[in-house]
Amino acid sequence: MLNAVAAIFTCGDKVFSIRRQTHLRAFPGYYAFPGGKIDEGDEDYAGSQPLTDEFPAAEIGALIREIEEELGFDLADAMRLQQVKYVSKFGTAVTPALQTQRFNAHFYRVELTQEQTFTLDSGEIEWGEWISMSELWQMYLRGDALMVKPNMYAARALAKDSQVRSTQPFCEVYDEDKIPYLELLNGLGYIPVPSNTLPPATTTNSLLIGDDGAFRVLTDPSAASLVTLRRLKNTLQSRQPDAILLTHHHPDHHEHAPDLARDLQVPILCSEKTHKRLLKSWGERYLDGIEVRYIAQDEVITQWLGHDVICHELPGHDDGMVGLAPENLAWFYVADLVEPGTTVVIPEPEGDMAVYFETVKRVIAMQPRVVIPSHGLPLGGVHLLEKTLVHRETREQQISDLYHQGLREDALIDALYPGLSAQLLPFAHQNVRQHLRKLGLYPAYIEAS
Repeated sequence: MLNAVAAIFTCGDKVFSIRRQTHLRAFPGYYAFPGGKIDEGDEDYAGSQPLTDEFPAAEIGALIREIEEELGFDLADAMRLQQVKYVSKFGTAVTPALQTQRFNAHFYRVELTQEQTFTLDSGEIEWGEWISMSELWQMYLRGDALMVKPNMYAARALAKDSQVRSTQPFCEVYDEDKIPYLELLNGLGYIPVPSNTLPPATTTNSLLIGDDGAFRVLTDPSAASLVTLRRLKNTLQSRQPDAILLTHHHPDHHEHAPDLARDLQVPILCSEKTHKRLLKSWGERYLDGIEVRYIAQDEVITQWLGHDVICHELPGHDDGMVGLAPENLAWFYVADLVEPGTTVVIPEPEGDMAVYFETVKRVIAMQPRVVIPSHGLPLGGVHLLEKTLVHRETREQQISDLYHQGLREDALIDALYPGLSAQLLPFAHQNVRQHLRKLGLYPAYIEAS
């Protein structure tokens, strides 16, 4: 378990909040407070200060170092100059077990005698301002601020009482017999369901969307086992959906979903192509006893914070795939259009690389403020979409160059993916063939062989 620190700078009823850069690997585009990991030797930065002597030296030292790096502000000097009224331990948050890298995150409130002008590290911070505590909380309530739970708890506590120096609870305590239910955006339920998906992913995001009194949909509840399905049912006991929405027909998006639909006695929503592929792949009786409703481009599915949530067709990875976005584009659930940490497979026969390129470009042009993939955490901005598009364009140029040098499929794979595991090799072959089709070279390769 690693350790980290964060500084909640306050002055009267104002708080200094930042939004992280969208290109960062960890929590891109999230609203947060400045800070970072505790490093070996950080205790040397702490010194002796009456305001902080009661706290662990490593935590205070890390806080001083991180604030200097991110805000260009000398906290130790500010304390010596009596520019700090008090420092309090606001709370400690523990990263949920579902995350591969876990932290104890120690939050400190630092009350200043006057607002300071900070020099932001542009590599880490996209935006930072002094704002009223109530406004920060309203940003979350409006769905304008993507936050992890501890930051949300801090914003809520400060809005309720500007003088509060600590708050509990400061992190979620999860029932082991349930799958965690999170809201990183207000009103948008996020349930990372353990699924039989491809590495590096281990879960498929199941979103619960719908205002109180509105039609509530649960997306892609794909449980890896009957035990996981039981845990998911326990999570849904107080949040029962009115329908299950399947974004596409790949098994890590619908495994055990028919069982759940029958148990809850709710319909399944999907595109007509997805319905046909499900029956073809899993048998004509796969959805017996379930009402299936087709959804299509521009259809209003439900409401989120008073905004219509609209269906968007997203072909390319799968010709029947759909996603969801509210009319104000505060977020866009893009299903398997992109995935953090890896590239998406364009499978045969339902995938089409040329169509995939066009779909990615279309969503980028829409500029949603938050992108939610089926695997991995939600992300602020469209950086991952842009990065994915550049990667695929670069890969396509490599394939074209190597093809014209005389390399064919097996040799292309060896050149492009040296040392790739046997488990992933079939998917690499599919992507290469799909690029060759887009380039108009695959038929020529088949004829030549």
